[in-house]
Amino acid sequence: MPISVMVIALFIIGFILLLIEAIIIPGFGFAGILGIVSLAGACYTAFNSLSPLAGTVATISAIIITITLVKILPKTSLWQKIRLTSVENKNMGYQVARIELTALINKTGKALTMLRPSGTALIDNKRYDVLTDGEFIEKNESIVVSSVEGNKIMVKKTT
Repeated sequence: MPISVMVIALFIIGFILLLIEAIIIPGFGFAGILGIVSLAGACYTAFNSLSPLAGTVATISAIIITITLVKILPKTSLWQKIRLTSVENKNMGYQVARIELTALINKTGKALTMLRPSGTALIDNKRYDVLTDGEFIEKNESIVVSSVEGNKIMVKKTT
């Protein structure tokens, strides 16, 4: 296979792998890394095996094609199908982490389920998802809130 055909094949394979990474496989994983390596290999091969001019043209082409794809791809109907468009707003029931959870510290309640180490408890006549520090607490046992870490309500058995 002539070197020029190999450079073009590496370019095409690299862009296909990057498109697969962007459209089919979420995140930046194996296909994306292989795509970048393939594009870099095409540029390297063009510089070393063909000529500096061919390498420069290959590098500039890769940059232009990448920028074009980044600008055009988000406007396509395919991208609109895979893009997350939902909004989390309060009217639909979404809530931000509640600050009033810290007010639960040192309050007592009752385990509604077995806490092993997580479960549900009733504190101030409200149901909360709670965690213990690893101990198992039976259903209907009395508990006390020992700490709040973000949205985690830590409880322990009352003595």
